[in-house]
Amino acid sequence: MKFKKINPLSIKELFISQLEEMILSGELKPGERLPTEREIADEMNISKTVVHEGIRELSRMGFLDVISRQGVYVADYTSTGNLDTLFAIIRYRGGMPDKKMITSLLDVRLYLECPAMEILAKNHTQKDIKQLEQLQENTKRAFPENMEAFATALFVYRRTIVLLSGNCISPLIMNAFFTSSISAWVDYSQFIGKEHIYENLVKTTECISKGDSDTPKALFQEHIERFRAHILA
Repeated sequence: MKFKKINPLSIKELFISQLEEMILSGELKPGERLPTEREIADEMNISKTVVHEGIRELSRMGFLDVISRQGVYVADYTSTGNLDTLFAIIRYRGGMPDKKMITSLLDVRLYLECPAMEILAKNHTQKDIKQLEQLQENTKRAFPENMEAFATALFVYRRTIVLLSGNCISPLIMNAFFTSSISAWVDYSQFIGKEHIYENLVKTTECISKGDSDTPKALFQEHIERFRAHILA
């Protein structure tokens, strides 16, 4: 076995990290104009090239607006950001999403999974149903394990519904969010309860096999809204 060399963070990465923290902490506020690249470089004792490249990267992430001949401004990252911005926010918060982020992720789940259930109910094959039956049993076998193992088995079942619907982008979005939101999936599983979740999955598979998407969508929405109310209480 050969281990790879661990490289320390570059100056550019440290610069980006510092500005991310200043923006996310509110020290730098949306609309605020940054000093010139030369002024920042002199104050931080780094090269102007590092500052220039770091600003370009922070602009790509939605944290900064670079306006030609006017300067660099702190952006409203909630409207200009992307997945990299989201992951930066989660890193800043120590991997623990706050209530607003969790409820937003619940909305994303509704947007992705409800249409997928409709499509799969109309266009499934027997192989699809067999796969869902196997995955629902995997969640049952995870009962004796820790809650994270159960939540992971649940995630795989829910993601497979989206995957089998034929959408090749939505499962990637779910994967991107899963690592950062595993704590929310665990909390969801604890609140709803393993047995209740398993019964829901069995009912979901049965209904999809019969071409019924309304029932599993209603069951799913009920659990999501119950958990949302719990989070906001």
